[in-house]
Amino acid sequence: METEESILQFAPLQSFVSPSFWHKLTEIKTDFDRLNDEPKPICGYYSPREAKSCILEVDCTAFNSNFKEPKFCFKAHGTIYNKNTLENFKETDKTSLLQQEGLKLLEEFRTDIILEDPSRLARFFILSFAVSNYDVSRLNYCFADNAFLIFQDLKNYNYYYWFGFPSPLTSTLKLVDPVVKLRDIPEKESLMQEAFAMGGVECAGNFFILSVNEENKNCFALKEFVNKFKSLPESAVKDFYFCFADNSEYLEPSWVMRVYVAFLLYKCPFLLQQKLQFVGVRYDQDMNWNESQIWQVRQSIEADDYLKEFNNENVKFVGWELNRNRKLQPRMASMKESMDPTILAENSVNLNLKLMKWRLLPDLNLNILATTKCLLFGAGTLGCAVARMLLGWGFKHITFVDSGKVRFSNPVRQYLYTHQDACKENIMKSTIAAERVKEINPSVNSSGYVLNIPMPGHPIGERLKEQTIKDLSKLKDLAQQHDAFFLLTDSRESRWLPTLLGAAYQKIVINAALGFDSYLVQRHGSAKHVEKIGDTATEIQIDNLRCIKGEDLGCYFCNDVTAPGNVS
Repeated sequence: METEESILQFAPLQSFVSPSFWHKLTEIKTDFDRLNDEPKPICGYYSPREAKSCILEVDCTAFNSNFKEPKFCFKAHGTIYNKNTLENFKETDKTSLLQQEGLKLLEEFRTDIILEDPSRLARFFILSFAVSNYDVSRLNYCFADNAFLIFQDLKNYNYYYWFGFPSPLTSTLKLVDPVVKLRDIPEKESLMQEAFAMGGVECAGNFFILSVNEENKNCFALKEFVNKFKSLPESAVKDFYFCFADNSEYLEPSWVMRVYVAFLLYKCPFLLQQKLQFVGVRYDQDMNWNESQIWQVRQSIEADDYLKEFNNENVKFVGWELNRNRKLQPRMASMKESMDPTILAENSVNLNLKLMKWRLLPDLNLNILATTKCLLFGAGTLGCAVARMLLGWGFKHITFVDSGKVRFSNPVRQYLYTHQDACKENIMKSTIAAERVKEINPSVNSSGYVLNIPMPGHPIGERLKEQTIKDLSKLKDLAQQHDAFFLLTDSRESRWLPTLLGAAYQKIVINAALGFDSYLVQRHGSAKHVEKIGDTATEIQIDNLRCIKGEDLGCYFCNDVTAPGNVS
């Protein structure tokens, strides 16, 4: 009883784009191609070893002229089309491009290029559009015009891409018998293993043919088979197994087999209407291929009609990749985490902080440091040094308050400034310091304010009264918005108002002062009382140190017998 024939389905190829591919594409476009939009040959690879899905992969080596596929993988040939302008991109017709790529494949059928290099049966192409700054909201407009692409948003490091795997649309292939695994026919498996071992180089490629019976065991390269056999009776065809590297994990064979079958029947029309055995070679971890599957198929069309399909100028091609939602729409890869220099710098800084924490301060809460808002009064020698130290410990919010300009004597001691800043004469310390902090670590939120701090002993004339009131109001706002104050000004009386603001708003205040032969670093006391649990207050105990509660600490002016005045 004959088995009812069914149509053989193929597992579509799925693209997998390594992050290194986007890095290389960006480098080539910005440094070399620039306005050149000529198509470029690229390469990919796929593996039949423990295959998952039906993946074809590209990485940074895709652009190499002497491409070498990884171990246990096979080469695939592709082309990338990279358009310069949105207009050129929109004018590209998807049907025409697929037809163009398909006709290139068909031309290689006719000219025997594939016989010289059978790996060219595994084909793909990409249409791309690279732009430095693009409004993503216009993306849907592009898709409405049926444009298939890699959209490269270099500002946000987002890549929208579309792969095509061209194959001629030929008459359907019928599955004659149920699919069997090689291990289920041990008598054939041993003979095929012997023929495979004898084949050597011929059996090392993507595609090869085994001839197996009790008397003879042979392995043919594709070129050898096509040139040697011009006809075969049905009794002889049953001994041939047409093998290909199968990267499918499903019951259905890989899309690669579809192109392989089309080529074989085109070059060997005597195989039409005969029962053919195709072996999808699938390797396990130990490179055993007993899990390989055998499909027994037949193409029922007459030879003349089949060849007419290829010679027809209107021959159709299929092969556009569906996205993850099974729709004809592009895929998107966000590479911001691995390509944005700001994020890369932030990750490196965070790693260094974690190493410092593990080695020195295991109980340190880095999140608290990163979210603490620091207000630095003074952007001179102390201000520059403290800002750099805060950056080193992972603080992300730094605000400068200063009214001075960068002078020629400053850069040698105040290392957020340069000689060029002093030459410009009107560069304010607070604003340029904030900019330099961002240059050092772009992820830091830094700002600078040019404000005069009202000081005891410094009278304010009518002309400055209005501006002083505005500065005082801004200082109060900044004081309320920040968590910690650093008093780093160059005079005693300029620390008076920030000290009062810190006490009034119950902020952490750190005072640092330098003299010619002395220095002082002091944390001011806090008006906050320690919360009690029951009848006892919670206190921190550190070995060999006397720990004084915050509310018992004094401030910079606590021991003064006179009010601060003008010391200039």
